[in-house]
Amino acid sequence: MTEMITELQRLYFLPGQQWLSQKPGPDGEPAYTAEGPLTPAIVATGLAGEKAIALNLVSAEGMARAMVINFNKASDWELAANLYLAVQNDLDLPAPAVSVSGNKGYGIWFSLSEAAPVAKAHAFLDALRLKYLPDLPPDHLDLCPESGIQSVMNLAPSLHMRTGKWSAYIDPSLGGMFMDEPWLEIAPNLDKQADILASLESIKNEDFQKAVIALGAPAPANTDSPRARLNINNEYANPESFLLAVMNDPSARPRHRISAAKALLPYYLPRH
Repeated sequence: MTEMITELQRLYFLPGQQWLSQKPGPDGEPAYTAEGPLTPAIVATGLAGEKAIALNLVSAEGMARAMVINFNKASDWELAANLYLAVQNDLDLPAPAVSVSGNKGYGIWFSLSEAAPVAKAHAFLDALRLKYLPDLPPDHLDLCPESGIQSVMNLAPSLHMRTGKWSAYIDPSLGGMFMDEPWLEIAPNLDKQADILASLESIKNEDFQKAVIALGAPAPANTDSPRARLNINNEYANPESFLLAVMNDPSARPRHRISAAKALLPYYLPRH
């Protein structure tokens, strides 16, 4: 387990990495609570399936070094595999990690040797989407981190809170075997998981800059002026105030703002 924790730290964790606990929300989807700095002991409980742990991919300074493209449909494996090869062949980047989610699909994990502004990280992922996945419906993908807001990603490998299946890093050549069941029934061997990650390299800063230029990723918007944005580490007095913050956050994804508005609607309907 020690080797696995070391590899996760090497590739994906930020200095002072923050974590969040997960509990089922009213709709059955995970609800997250910020818990503070992530320690090796806490990581170990997640890897053992004893606790549901999520990573905050964005630092308090708005920087990110782990970037993940989540494919929400296992049937899209061929597109995920093409992207995995394209970033190596077309952009000359190191191979990313590939994971099964323990639920519905796959993750493509990129690691930066130096943290980048979250807006730039998201612009890179969005440029990949536009170039290599232009016809994929938006609800088939999640890009993490998202521009302008903090992003949460479940630790891998881990026991999925709702399905009871395991996420895990996989050999990309075997990805097609998981198209019907993108999970493991039992906990993965952590030594083998560590071996998969040990074979990977982080993207060097100069190579990341070249890839961003090659993709024609748009420059991040000017962030010199203050901009209100949702911070999941903030404390909210009640669920209504949190939902209002999401609804009014211009940097949040439209579907998240719409969902928050729908959840708030009963509070604002006329009472008879």
